[in-house]
Amino acid sequence: ERLVRGIAAGSPLPVSVKVRLASEGGDVNVREVVGRLRAAGAAAVTIHGRTAEARYSKAADWRLIAECVEDNAEAGGGMPLLGNGDLLTQYEAHGRMAQS
Repeated sequence: ERLVRGIAAGSPLPVSVKVRLASEGGDVNVREVVGRLRAAGAAAVTIHGRTAEARYSKAADWRLIAECVEDNAEAGGGMPLLGNGDLLTQYEAHGRMAQS
């Protein structure tokens, strides 16, 4: 958060950030993290739909990504959120975009 705030304040370029659902060994806190990044000045956030520990053993959690999109809209929107994980075709990508 401090890093994003400092870079965003000192750069004429937009700052984008990629996060996972949780840090390694941590609780799933992506909704809070995305909100804090928005407040810190991130221009866009990409959400990888798994934890670091899950790797490819579990499917990406697109429900949680959609909740982050809803939170962002309730906060006024304006910051693009990109979902990432388990998209193998353009049809899957279009379906995920429609769901979130």
